[in-house]
Amino acid sequence: MRRGYKKRVKDLALQRARLLYLNAVSEVREGEIDRGRDHVKLALRLLEKANAKKPPYLRRWVCKNCYAPLIPGLTVTVRVKGDRKYVIIAKKCLLCGWVSRVRCVRRR
Repeated sequence: MRRGYKKRVKDLALQRARLLYLNAVSEVREGEIDRGRDHVKLALRLLEKANAKKPPYLRRWVCKNCYAPLIPGLTVTVRVKGDRKYVIIAKKCLLCGWVSRVRCVRRR
């Protein structure tokens, strides 16, 4: 293989995954939830084939159960729980009911 080939493939995969995610969000906003899921699945498959790391928006804003893009108020409810050292952000998918919880350190 040529020098730098894998790096270019990963870069192209990340660019395409970003475009597919943005298309998925716009499809869900228009009401085509299944088409949005297909775009997200395709983006994840593309990154898997290129052996690239998932970007933060695909890790945080995609339902891990039904692969729908999570849009606050439309496909997900976001709650902030706790008043101690840590704050828990709970995101509940309105399509399948999956709840993901993320622990964050509270700012002072």
